[in-house]
Amino acid sequence: MDNQTGMMYEFKFNPTGYEFREINAAFYTFLGARLYSTFDRILSEESAKSLEKVCEEKNFGNVFVLNAFAENGNLIPMACCLSQKNPNDSIEVRMFEIERLFNGYCGQLLREKETIALLAQYENIYYTYDPKDNSVVCYRYDIGKEIIGNQPIDEWSKSLVARVSEDCREVVEKFCTELKNGTRSIEYMIESKQGKSSLHLTGTAIYFDDVHIMTVGRIGDPYKSSNHEFVRRDQLTGLFLKDNITNFAKRRINELNLPTAIAIIDIDDFKNVNDNFGHAKGDEVLKKCASIIEAQSEGFGKAGRIGGDEFLLIFDNFDSKEHIRNVLRAIKNSVAAAYKDELDGFHVTTSIGLSVYPDDIDASYDELFKLADCLLYRAKSKGKNRYVLYDREKHGSVESILRSGIKTAGLLGSRGIEKSEVVCKITSMVLENKDYPLDNILNDIVTYFGVERIIVYNKTDREVVAQCGKKLLNSKKIKDTIDYLYSEELEKYYKNGTMITNNSKRFSEKDPAVYEKLVEQGTMSFIHRVITGKSEKTYVISYEAVSETTTWNLEDMHYFRIFDMVFEKCL
Repeated sequence: MDNQTGMMYEFKFNPTGYEFREINAAFYTFLGARLYSTFDRILSEESAKSLEKVCEEKNFGNVFVLNAFAENGNLIPMACCLSQKNPNDSIEVRMFEIERLFNGYCGQLLREKETIALLAQYENIYYTYDPKDNSVVCYRYDIGKEIIGNQPIDEWSKSLVARVSEDCREVVEKFCTELKNGTRSIEYMIESKQGKSSLHLTGTAIYFDDVHIMTVGRIGDPYKSSNHEFVRRDQLTGLFLKDNITNFAKRRINELNLPTAIAIIDIDDFKNVNDNFGHAKGDEVLKKCASIIEAQSEGFGKAGRIGGDEFLLIFDNFDSKEHIRNVLRAIKNSVAAAYKDELDGFHVTTSIGLSVYPDDIDASYDELFKLADCLLYRAKSKGKNRYVLYDREKHGSVESILRSGIKTAGLLGSRGIEKSEVVCKITSMVLENKDYPLDNILNDIVTYFGVERIIVYNKTDREVVAQCGKKLLNSKKIKDTIDYLYSEELEKYYKNGTMITNNSKRFSEKDPAVYEKLVEQGTMSFIHRVITGKSEKTYVISYEAVSETTTWNLEDMHYFRIFDMVFEKCL
């Protein structure tokens, strides 16, 4: 992937334990299987000491060199810069491989020459607007990139007004106001004096870290441009419009037969943001999510907005599904970190469905889009805040998925009953003192909530009360492993009687003894809920995955809280 030269690694880490936080797609790829390592452990001994010193002295903002191990063991020099907004926050890192940075700079010079050659084919004037000094520079893009004007925007506005008819002057002033305001996409068609010709004014704002850096655009006769399709961008988010991004994908697949991946990205429960916090906040969320999608997919593909809160990402440069997975993981995690309940009053997540041509389906763009759409709804039904890539063993044949449509996504429970109905059934049976044994309750939860195994521990008496699901523990294994519940390190992760972990490997370094017991049990990930029974004894309800790492359905947590009351009544 040649365009990865000079790619930036961005992530955050905990200043006390050096655990990684909010990793971007490029750094996920660099880490490979070392996702649960820590920052200092991937550095040489000397560089780890340098990092510790910089953190202790809070010498942030300066660029320094760290030597980091690649996954194959090679030591790679990195240009690194740290920053921290507040003393207790995670430390933010921006890091480049020095050799790639140099190669990227050389490649940038070549791309600039290509851009100038392309723009030279147009007969119009191009400009850049710099919001820092409020000035406009106009160019004629011949080989020498001739500057034909450089003046403050107010003077530039007057010169434009002088070129147009009287009834169009207000439009020019509006155009310049939008330049100053950093409007993402601008386009006006106005008449020049005496109506002899038309004047086409366009502009696209460029943002970096949500800061308006510049706006670029053109001014001229629309009929003197090249015959290529005019590409427009969504005015709110700055992403490509639906027609442009769709036509790009159709050409790659239907005409050129080029490897292409389609990701449909939907903001989960976006309507709640609009309804409870207003459309202005909703627009802010859309812009933020669009910015994340564009930033994380840079170098891999192109992004467009195809609906209110729905985006389309076309991957046109990838080596494997693993590269795509890293991008989707970075998008998912970055969006989830953007808004927090405790700070913003709401939490935003994304659901993503992805299909690949020709690996998944060797057909038209429309069929590929339908497959991605079905996978998006699978992501929704599995609990949102996740991405789903097509897997024949898991999902069945493409033909069966497309034939059934999004109903195959399992929007209802796996037996055709809504989860809420199951909760109501269990709760009413237990609270009304009807005969409904604990084993029945556990079986219902396993059946309808996608939990692979439940173990009910009596923590007070150090025993297992009941269990249900796959790979149940025998008495010897219970005896050999139950002591992991009493780990002091494990206790640190409980919050209000709850602990959620999406991968038990997180304990491999923090508490190897706990990790050893989890491996022996075959526990890949789990949710613990601590309750007090009728006998005043302490119980741990352990919802577990035993076959693969699971991103838990946080939408189910309010159901689990109701089950707490049920278990308190039964135990």
